[in-house]
Amino acid sequence: MGQTFDLIVIIASLGMGILLLTGHGDFVLNSRNDKTFEKRYDKRKVELASGVAFVISGVLTIIDMIIRTRTSSIIYLVLVIIDFAALFIYMNKKCKK
Repeated sequence: MGQTFDLIVIIASLGMGILLLTGHGDFVLNSRNDKTFEKRYDKRKVELASGVAFVISGVLTIIDMIIRTRTSSIIYLVLVIIDFAALFIYMNKKCKK
């Protein structure tokens, strides 16, 4: 069951990451407050940053799937949290208009 979930996470995160990096994944970032989002942020920079974060999380999941120890799982969790924290910090510092 664990490997099946890992495969789903890998496919989803790499797929969304590649879509965002190529510019075809704007539907992933759409929200109800799209106009306020576009006023605050450069949408292309946010797409690129989000794409990189999703690809990194997919690669981290692949590594965690290969190396199955308790220590690697803890390191994986910490690195994924750091990955998305860095995304939000980058969005607030570099992607604002």
